[in-house]
Parts: sequence; C-alpha cells; structure tokens
Amino acid sequence: MQAGHFAVALVISSYAPELTGGKVDAFSIESIAVALAAHQLPNLDGIPIMLGWAKKAFHCTWSHSLLFALIVGLILLPFNAAWASLSFTSIIIHFLADMPSSVGLPLLLPFTKKRFTLNLWADTGILDWESFKGTYLQAWTWILEGGAFLFLFIRAYQEAVWPFV
Repeated sequence: MQAGHFAVALVISSYAPELTGGKVDAFSIESIAVALAAHQLPNLDGIPIMLGWAKKAFHCTWSHSLLFALIVGLILLPFNAAWASLSFTSIIIHFLADMPSSVGLPLLLPFTKKRFTLNLWADTGILDWESFKGTYLQAWTWILEGGAFLFLFIRAYQEAVWPFV
C-alpha cells in the first residue's frame, strides 16, 4: 500500500474524538498531523536503506513490530495521552494496511522472527519509482486502496467536512 496509507491516516484522524476521549477533534489539524506522522513512522526505516546504511531486508523489521508501537505510545504518554493513543492506533493500523504484502511483518519481535502476511500482493520494494509502479500493477492494491479512499469519503460525509460541507 502506498497512497492508501494517507487515506487510512485521514480516516484514523476522523475517529480522534473516540480514540482520545474527546480531547482531539475529528479532522482537526492536530488529529491529521499526529495520525499522518505516526502512520508513516514505521516506514522511516526506508531512510537508512536509501542512504546505504542498511540492506533492503531492514525494511519491515523492528519498526513493524508490536513492540515498536508500544514504545512509541509509551514515549508519548507522559507528554500527551491523546497523542499517545492516536499514535499507537495509527501504527497498529499501519501494520494492518501492510499485511497484504508478501513481505510479511514480524509483529512479535523480539520473541519470534515469524512474519505474518495475507499475501495478497507481491512486495515490490520501498521508496523508489519501480516499487511504486510495481505496486500499482497489482489488482489487490487498487481494490484495497480504493476501499480506503471510499471509507475516507464516507467519514468526511459523516463528519460534514470538505467536500461535504
């Protein structure tokens, strides 16, 4: 999933009041910023790969584990409990959005290296044109990302935000 991650993060921001006990508004700048940042956080493991500091196999390892989501949530908790809740949820849902990829996710690191996958599309790499193109040559990508954008439009309609104001 590539562009679909943005739709999913925006959907998460639409549930901010429920996830934060009413402390953050749906589709607010705050909820969008926190959900987008946290939802993209696991994919920052692509930066060391692009810089040549890590091998391609580094992608979807520690940053795609439940331990990572828990650590991020616990780090934010003393500063802003609402952000901790929104971030933890955003990361967990990022994992769900990545599950259809053939690469699989080591959700239970460090206890096991077993990778969990739905294997609906072939992994095509990370952060380059070939991976982007390869992702969108597969039908399941269009089906699942289309569903994410449809869900986003439904939430925007329900919350009466642009373009449904």
